[in-house]
Amino acid sequence: LLQGVRIPTLGSFDAVPQRIQAGDEAVIIQRPVFRLARNLVVVHNLMDDKDYLPGNKELEPLKYAKVATDASVSRRKVESCILGVMSLLSHCVGKGENVALVLRNVG
Repeated sequence: LLQGVRIPTLGSFDAVPQRIQAGDEAVIIQRPVFRLARNLVVVHNLMDDKDYLPGNKELEPLKYAKVATDASVSRRKVESCILGVMSLLSHCVGKGENVALVLRNVG
């Protein structure tokens, strides 16, 4: 994950440094993290981990135009699809269903 990414109404993906002990050595690794968007946390009364990002790290917004170009569709189509997926995700979470959302090449 080269750059933290924020997907509106879903959340943020980033990598944070974490120190781990490996034998006699301390090693710093980049731990991938995800933070659910505030709207989903509030609407569904979910727990929010506010401590996962150090400081006020800037996250890059999702580049709709690049996604559209890579997928050979219009920007409007990308925005509509993302909104639809987020609406379905919210509905499923609201019903207490388990949801697996696989995102490739984010970040």
